[in-house]
Amino acid sequence: MSEIAKIFKGLPKRFNKANVKGERSYYFSLGDEEKWTVHILKDKCTVAKGKTEDADCFFKGSAELFLDVWNGTHKLGPADFLTGRVKSNNPVLLKEFVAAFEKAK
Repeated sequence: MSEIAKIFKGLPKRFNKANVKGERSYYFSLGDEEKWTVHILKDKCTVAKGKTEDADCFFKGSAELFLDVWNGTHKLGPADFLTGRVKSNNPVLLKEFVAAFEKAK
């Protein structure tokens, strides 16, 4: 199992419903191999391999960049989007995604 697969399969255990603002779906396309859909509800999170629906927010980038962001060694900024290193239809919702898996403050 890839490191990315382990991250996505582990999301339901890391889910923090206290940080959820609303129901959302996310689609991640990471390189050629890794495609994942995450659905966040008020009280739970589900994860499926592949694209299972038209998501509210998509993230398209390299697997390496995703791992760097996830591991905290890279913080996404405007340059990532302007250069096409990352593509998303809603960068604000990406922040909500990250918040849903952070510990409550």
